[in-house]
Amino acid sequence: MRFSMKKISVQLTFEELQTLVTMADNQLFRIKYIDSKIPGNIRNPETLRAAQAATEILQDALRREKGFKPRDNGLVLKASSLGA
Repeated sequence: MRFSMKKISVQLTFEELQTLVTMADNQLFRIKYIDSKIPGNIRNPETLRAAQAATEILQDALRREKGFKPRDNGLVLKASSLGA
């Protein structure tokens, strides 16, 4: 199944975003580690890549709302320490 790569915007409260990040992260874990062990499961690398990208986008949005810069080379930098 192919999806359009059109970008969309949504408005969420901080609590809604935090809950969505938790749910997305849990679902990604399930896809990567649990579903792959189920007999008959058919892996879909395209769906996995899309899920990982979406989860990272949500995590970066949550970090920004908490006052942190998005990840850069595996490091999380506090916005106030960068003069932002």
